[in-house]
Amino acid sequence: LQDEEFKSGVFVKFPDGRMAFGGINGLNTFDPKEVLDFNYSPETFITKLLVNNIQILPNDESKILVHSIEMTKSINLNHLQDILTLEFASLDFNAPNKNKYRYQLRGAQEKWVELNNNNSVTFVKLPADKYIFRLQGSNSQGIWNEKITELEINILPPWWKTWWAYLTYIFIALTGVWAYFQFSLNRSKLQQELAFEKREADRVRDLDLQKSQLYMNMTHEFRTPLTIILGMAQQIGDNPKGNVKEGVNMIVRNGQNLLNLINKMLNLSKLESGKMILDMEEGDIVHFIRIIVESFRSYASNKEILLHFLPEIDELYISFDKDKVEQVLSNIISNAYKFTPQKGHIYISIKKIEDEITISIKDTGRGIPSDDLERVFDRFYQVDNSTTRHYEGTGIGLALSKELVKLMNGTLTAQSPPVGARLGTEFILTLPILEVANNLEKLGPNQKTPPVSALDGPTITPKYYEHQGETIDIENREHASEDNTPLILLVEDNMDVLKYTASCLTDYRLIVAYNGQEGFEQATEFIPDLIISDVMMPIMDGFELCQKVKLDQRTNHIPVIILTARADFESKLEGLGIGANAYLPKPFERKELLLNIKNILDLRNSLKHYYQLKLNLNDTKEAKTESAHETVPEDEFVLKIRELIELNLSNSDLNVEMLAKFVFLSHSQLGRKLDAITGLSPNKFIRYIRLNKAKEYLSNEELSITAIAFDCGFNDPSYFSRLFKSETGLSPMEWREQKSA
Repeated sequence: LQDEEFKSGVFVKFPDGRMAFGGINGLNTFDPKEVLDFNYSPETFITKLLVNNIQILPNDESKILVHSIEMTKSINLNHLQDILTLEFASLDFNAPNKNKYRYQLRGAQEKWVELNNNNSVTFVKLPADKYIFRLQGSNSQGIWNEKITELEINILPPWWKTWWAYLTYIFIALTGVWAYFQFSLNRSKLQQELAFEKREADRVRDLDLQKSQLYMNMTHEFRTPLTIILGMAQQIGDNPKGNVKEGVNMIVRNGQNLLNLINKMLNLSKLESGKMILDMEEGDIVHFIRIIVESFRSYASNKEILLHFLPEIDELYISFDKDKVEQVLSNIISNAYKFTPQKGHIYISIKKIEDEITISIKDTGRGIPSDDLERVFDRFYQVDNSTTRHYEGTGIGLALSKELVKLMNGTLTAQSPPVGARLGTEFILTLPILEVANNLEKLGPNQKTPPVSALDGPTITPKYYEHQGETIDIENREHASEDNTPLILLVEDNMDVLKYTASCLTDYRLIVAYNGQEGFEQATEFIPDLIISDVMMPIMDGFELCQKVKLDQRTNHIPVIILTARADFESKLEGLGIGANAYLPKPFERKELLLNIKNILDLRNSLKHYYQLKLNLNDTKEAKTESAHETVPEDEFVLKIRELIELNLSNSDLNVEMLAKFVFLSHSQLGRKLDAITGLSPNKFIRYIRLNKAKEYLSNEELSITAIAFDCGFNDPSYFSRLFKSETGLSPMEWREQKSA
């Protein structure tokens, strides 16, 4: 034997296929055909079993194996023994690392899984069931043994999934059904008690919500006239020689609004406490109602509403409480005006039916939804509680009217739409006829004129002052391009607040809108420098207006100031959260408003200054300093315009119209927006980009002046040179020589 000490290079192959190798002890010869049997098919055995990564031996603590794994036909595992590893081997030792294996796990998968020369397999968390592990191996030449090794694997379920556990579950379920049935038989009374408590809780909660809404509405009602009163009083104090008459009229008018609101609240309080009494007077109630109706004539004409007074009787002398009848009728007629559109109709009719007088107020407005009709007389209730409603109010007017009519032993009902109509609402007031103490039929011929107090009627005016017919004397100087005064868009639906706020903005150009929708249209058309908006407005409220402005490419650069009576912290957070630049509650200080406007516009001017320095063609010291300390991020819109110009730099036909088409804006909108951000017109912006790019090209002395002119979009090199010199003070050649020096 050579003891593996063969000499390198000492070998020979004989013609008959035998081979010889030489070593320290002579020669070794052998015939490979006799050594290798390529048709040998080895048997495959499972050699090792691991459970939860621990090797299992026969009769160990696990009690899984009684005999060796090679002699075992089946094993049982519980649900905690959920990691199973099997190792195996083929009895071919010529090249054991080339032996191949494949397995099949019946009960889990029917296809054979090829393992190549990997001699182990691991199964994790097999569900409780019976499985057959089948194994097949090959020799080093890839010849598979037809004999398949099998091992039965039984995974036992946990105790809660055994048959006796399921019987327990069924028993518990049946017991639960029986208990539920017993509970259902006895819960009727409990449900009734709970339902009653829930109704009471819902009623209290609804009342609290209505009161909260009342307080918010009343805050708005108080803040709006207080804004006018305090603001106009301060203006008159600062400038006594100004328009004092109009200012005093606005103060008186809004003071009367506050007084009317307070009187309503006091009257409602008196009614609740039972301290209100009737103050009966004798007079002609038809004449009295006629005066109330006539007091609304001018207001009706301002809104182009036709007011029809249609009494079926000419006069009726009875005893009635004039003040309370006036309050009821004024509230109902005012509501009719609120809900009736322009060129609509309001019909007021009077009938005498037996011992009652019936007064009907019918309008052609939008009507009241059937779901809300029953609640219109509830205290603090409003059909429309949104911030886009077309009117202001607290929700106590109709509730107060209902209580007053009840105090007079009458009835007040509503129906929508009226009988025989498609639109509108009708309120029907019925009062008992209480004859006068001295019956007129018993008076003499010279005594049939009623007392003066009965004929004079009430001294009243409408309780609401929505000056829809008035206009504000504000010059729209948008067309004056030489005027660089900032343009402000004021959006407000209350005419007095609009007038007062406009009087605070005399140093600015001003355009106005009366609701959010109109304000957005004005903003997209005129592209103002600043928007001042109320929140509670018809059609579209101030929050939605601000959000649309900030999301629209045409207007997203415009700063917005919210000016509103909604002064609560949540509303302020909501306004600032949607992009408002400032949120000022009413009543506001004129100086605070003007200072906010100044600061916002100064910030916009700083941004303009930044862009003008960025495009500076003279390379001034200020421009270099700004460039060295550039911290302001470039506006997304301006960056987009700059990229469009640079992409089309060599196109001499590039103009404002093409640029506007690229960004989906009109010529004027692009001009206003670009000027608002950069202070430059589109033509000047395009020219500056071209010339700045030309300065970059001039740094390359290999490029000719003519080539640079064409590359920068100038068809005429001479015009390019003249324009370059006019903007920089140097000709292109002089600029290049100066830079290269």
